[in-house]
Amino acid sequence: MKYRGCQFAVCALLVSACGDDGPGQLPDAGEPDLSTRGTCVEVPGSGTMHAGSIVQAETWTAAGSPHRVTADLTVLATVTLEPCALVLLGSGVRVTIGSSTEVGSIIGRGTRSGTTDLRPVTFDAIDRAARWAQISVEPKGTLELEHAAIQYGGQPITGESGAIVVRGVANGTTAGPITRSTKLVDVRIERSGSYGLNLEAWGALDATSSNIVVLDSGGAQAPYAVRAEPGVVGTLPPVLLMEGNMKDEIEIRTIKTFMRDDTFHSHTGPYHVIGPIYVNADADGAPVKLTIDAGVTLAFEEQVGSGIYVGSSMTRQGILEAIGTPAAPIVFTSAKVAKAAGDWRHLFFRASPASGNRISNARIEYAGADSTSTSFGCGPADNDGAVLIQGSGGAQMPPASAFIDQTTFDNIAGTTVIVSGWIDDAGPNFSATNTFGAATPGCKVSKPRRTGGGDVCDGGRTTCWP
Repeated sequence: MKYRGCQFAVCALLVSACGDDGPGQLPDAGEPDLSTRGTCVEVPGSGTMHAGSIVQAETWTAAGSPHRVTADLTVLATVTLEPCALVLLGSGVRVTIGSSTEVGSIIGRGTRSGTTDLRPVTFDAIDRAARWAQISVEPKGTLELEHAAIQYGGQPITGESGAIVVRGVANGTTAGPITRSTKLVDVRIERSGSYGLNLEAWGALDATSSNIVVLDSGGAQAPYAVRAEPGVVGTLPPVLLMEGNMKDEIEIRTIKTFMRDDTFHSHTGPYHVIGPIYVNADADGAPVKLTIDAGVTLAFEEQVGSGIYVGSSMTRQGILEAIGTPAAPIVFTSAKVAKAAGDWRHLFFRASPASGNRISNARIEYAGADSTSTSFGCGPADNDGAVLIQGSGGAQMPPASAFIDQTTFDNIAGTTVIVSGWIDDAGPNFSATNTFGAATPGCKVSKPRRTGGGDVCDGGRTTCWP
């Protein structure tokens, strides 16, 4: 299968000859074949060895190729790779660019002229049966690759694996600035033994990155084409193509209970969400916003707390904007192959929803796992459902409007589809503008608690909107 209708630069990156390693992509007539090094002429001889630490600027030439790296290499200066430069790496080798305190950079710009002359920069394995480990861009390092092929890397290592790993300063549960240190333009990552690309600790791609292709990659420990943390997912370029990987998906995983403004763009595969996503800041201030583009699918694993949590308090608000179209709805679903109601928890608005929250033209399915919350709406006592809206702080104000509309719910476990957990005598009522399938609880939308005296839930905790 070949991608059609794409820009020439992307199409050229997608083609690879069939060989002993299995079927790949065959080039269209007249297109250069990146996997066979385009129009580069291989230079006879043993090439150039590199080892240890590079502390002075170097240029790795095409004539000096192949550049052999047989042990871990640290780059603490600027290494420039000429067009047609070929770098061969030994088994398990890791190339580290910079550190947390020292700068370093690799700049490798291949060239393309017309429709047939391609002179790429290539990273490959000395022995393709023994993959190299990774190119690790540390917080003070920078990487710039254009018209480049990254092949047979990604051997799993201790810590975060991937053929290219971009590391920031926000490790673990800590905050920090987003580090946009890496520029990838027309880069093909192929046959990695783990992630093709991994954005770790809020390490991120430069805004001018474009046209990234990940093919035939993944392994038992890291089967996904790409991995990123919430807060930097939107630095992945709109043109990100994934095919033939163990899982043609973007893994979303973090242990942070906060994030920065982010956008989930539509790519060629879904987002595979492991654990919760928290849409709120780490300090009091302006709301944090997560935008989900039309056509995106988020598939949630069956994990403790699985789902999206919007806002954490009245001073740490969140905004979820997920506006699909009838032709390209946004889908919130289960990551299981054999899906069932209750595979994941919910979308949980944990403080009176801030202005700007909106879900429209979406499909929410297989949610409703045990929420561990009880009795903050007027439906059944257990607040297990697909959407929980909990007004909080002071008067527990209701949302300004029914900000979820034109959305279909089906295969929902629990006791209620949408839990209205604020205090208000009337509404808003989310039942009128949404569709509820046959496999949903009898209580579609619970009524909110009353502001008047007496029983705050008229009729007890069974009161639902019709």
